Amino acid sequence: MYEDGMNVPDEFEIIDFPGGLYAVATDIDQKTDKERMDTEIDQFLNGNGFERDASRSELGNIITSPLAKKIMGNEQMDYYIPVKAK
Repeated sequence: MYEDGMNVPDEFEIIDFPGGLYAVATDIDQKTDKERMDTEIDQFLNGNGFERDASRSELGNIITSPLAKKIMGNEQMDYYIPVKAK
């Protein structure tokens, strides 16, 4: 988190990030059946008192190290879905 007086390099932009809760799903990168994943995520959220928070963007992150990719033959990706209480 940024605090006044921090030395921020010129190439970095400071943004306001609203934060909040995220549901996380992991799948094989480039092979995700997004429609099926979304259905499963929505079922989970609905069954646990949550819903998607459309005011924030979905995020993603490749979590596979180069060695794991070499062994597995693919990369895994985490999908972060913003959620809020119903």
